[in-house]
Amino acid sequence: MVEGTEGSHHKEGSTKMSKYTTVCAGIDTGKHKLDVAIDGGAQRMQVDNNSQGHRSLSAWLRQREVERIGIEASGGYEQAVVLSLRADGFVVIVFQPVQVRAYAKFVLQHAKNDTIDAVLIARCTAAATEIHETGCPFGAAGPAPDDDRAAHRGCWPAQDPP
Repeated sequence: MVEGTEGSHHKEGSTKMSKYTTVCAGIDTGKHKLDVAIDGGAQRMQVDNNSQGHRSLSAWLRQREVERIGIEASGGYEQAVVLSLRADGFVVIVFQPVQVRAYAKFVLQHAKNDTIDAVLIARCTAAATEIHETGCPFGAAGPAPDDDRAAHRGCWPAQDPP
């Protein structure tokens, strides 16, 4: 403690900051399968890229208290799972492939397969300091007027959808 500053010099007067870690996951998207990894652990999962697989994935992520999910844009194959996870209340970051490749170079990750990519995307998600849930999978026009707006949470920055 620096002399002349406020605070306590005694243990009983000090306060400790609680340590809080956001649990992050990464998803490598394929046309038929989703490979999933939790950052900092050995937990992995593979599910079908369909509505039943998305429900199983959401339940699995909830059991592991995942809050933030990163997924690499993959020719549109990621759109349905992004909508499903956002509708279930998860923060989902859609990374452009160039962002994931740049992060891989930064951490000197050279090997590549679906499981390794999911782990890399999870690490990239955990490292993200500014969260921009990029774009709505429906494009700039947004959803049709009768679409479920809850599924589009995070699609538009700080304003209601169009």
